[in-house]
Amino acid sequence: MKTYFPASVLMFLICVGAIPHPLYAEVEHPNFVFGLGYGVLDNDSLVNIDFAINMPVAEHISTQVLLNSNYLVTGSTEENFAQSELSSNWFLSNRYGRIGFGLGFSELEPMDESLDVERELMGQVIGELFIDSFSLSAHYISNELTLSNVTSSRFGAGYYINEDQRISLYREEYGEGNIGWRLETYFQPKKYEQKGSVGVIFRTGEGYDYLGVIFQYYFDHNVSLQQREKKFH
Repeated sequence: MKTYFPASVLMFLICVGAIPHPLYAEVEHPNFVFGLGYGVLDNDSLVNIDFAINMPVAEHISTQVLLNSNYLVTGSTEENFAQSELSSNWFLSNRYGRIGFGLGFSELEPMDESLDVERELMGQVIGELFIDSFSLSAHYISNELTLSNVTSSRFGAGYYINEDQRISLYREEYGEGNIGWRLETYFQPKKYEQKGSVGVIFRTGEGYDYLGVIFQYYFDHNVSLQQREKKFH
């Protein structure tokens, strides 16, 4: 007597990895990232909360949903702001690099309710090239609504000191043609199944300086920082 499983049950087993997909032998699972950061922006506090979902579609195609939230705390209600960005990005990739395109919207909300909330659509183009321990990256973003230099287009290079530590330098453009620089380093300890990393970021620009730290937690399997960043944006 033959036993048949409903299609919905088979799809569920494929999604959880119990059965390999017939068209995609190495089953890839979604990658979830939560980030919490704090920094000082010209003597004011800047808190950022980030959440990203990276979802493989095929062997060389993936998509991403990204939510970035930034809160500028100055001690004055009139000068406190919140900025949120929600975007959907799509990537084509191989072991040498990737290129991505995305659409979303940005919102700049004053804490003073008497002021208007500003919103705009934004587009993104992202490209990265991997050469051994080096990486070259470019990120263009169309929006002009930003808290100082929080959101920017940038171009730069990174170097992996080892598979779990990277240092990068970028040239940034933000707002209406303002130019700045960004120096950052990320480290992922092997403890705790390599599911957490810490980053230190220094940014300087025309009228703005920022120094901050960010902690990231990955809801997936343990993998080196270099492998993770090559696989997911």
